[in-house]
Amino acid sequence: MVSLDIVRKFNGSLSSRLPRPVALFVGGTSGIGRSTLRQLALNTNAPTAYIVGRSESNARQLLTELGQLNPLGSFKFIEADVSLIRNVDKICEGIKTREKSLDLLFMTPGGLSLVGRRETSEGLDKLFALRYYTRMRFAQNLMSLLEAAERAPGRVVSVLGGGFEGNINPDDLDLKRGYNILSCAMHSVTMTSLAMEHLAASRRASFVHVYPGLVGTNIYTNSFPPPLAAVYNYGMWPLMYPFSVNLNESGERHLFHATSERYPSNTIGNDRRLAARGELDPAIGSNGTLGSGAYLMNWKGDTSEAGKTMQKLRKEGMAERVWEHTTNLLDRTVR
Repeated sequence: MVSLDIVRKFNGSLSSRLPRPVALFVGGTSGIGRSTLRQLALNTNAPTAYIVGRSESNARQLLTELGQLNPLGSFKFIEADVSLIRNVDKICEGIKTREKSLDLLFMTPGGLSLVGRRETSEGLDKLFALRYYTRMRFAQNLMSLLEAAERAPGRVVSVLGGGFEGNINPDDLDLKRGYNILSCAMHSVTMTSLAMEHLAASRRASFVHVYPGLVGTNIYTNSFPPPLAAVYNYGMWPLMYPFSVNLNESGERHLFHATSERYPSNTIGNDRRLAARGELDPAIGSNGTLGSGAYLMNWKGDTSEAGKTMQKLRKEGMAERVWEHTTNLLDRTVR
């Protein structure tokens, strides 16, 4: 476990370690994304943050708060439905016209659902798109900016279910035929980890797949109808609260996950020296090697080698197959 004292000491040094960072938060208007964004504003010098969300009117209070926390910062809201890949492409093109590099891509879009497959106008299941395809499209489109980051290689953080990988159907990766709640969750988590391993092997960027633990957010209120949300908020949550992670602490820890030299890219030389400057040694990557560039992480900052199922999938070439499927499907989607 990375102690909270180490997290806070590191975050407090970011104004000198990472001056004027440029970040994109997808899903940054609530929950973990919002909490992490607040910590970025509190701990960095003159950050530039692009914040993607569904409603600009709902984001106004957040933008005001961020401006008060960091008057030298630039916080720009982008209103978009990112379950549509065309909208993702449009956002990325806009950022590439404004920025030469990107230090952080932080992604939390999605939610929960108890209904079956709901296809967008592009033919993807909406929840599956938000949990996986949308996030990978952002990473694919913005890779050149992430690799161009000057102080250290850029970092991609996907907050979902790192460490909970399982079996997937290689003949139905997009779940056109076998969709259900569990298969959507398992494909989203496992395909994220496989895709990150594939990218980390050749890219000057690092990739972190985080399981955030039990955090007190509004995910149930936003995802379920009022009666069911009330059952959770007033019936289940009080029982779960003693085992939860405070939302503010979650933001502190996720800022550490997103910026610490403990999770370097797989590129040789400078990245290893960068890691040596940190409070901790390079972390174990998902393939079992130190500093591999792809990391499966729990809420405490601990990383681990992927389990037996992921190891089997890796040996079968599924990392490459998943990435090929992803890029081909998304390219067809926007034609």
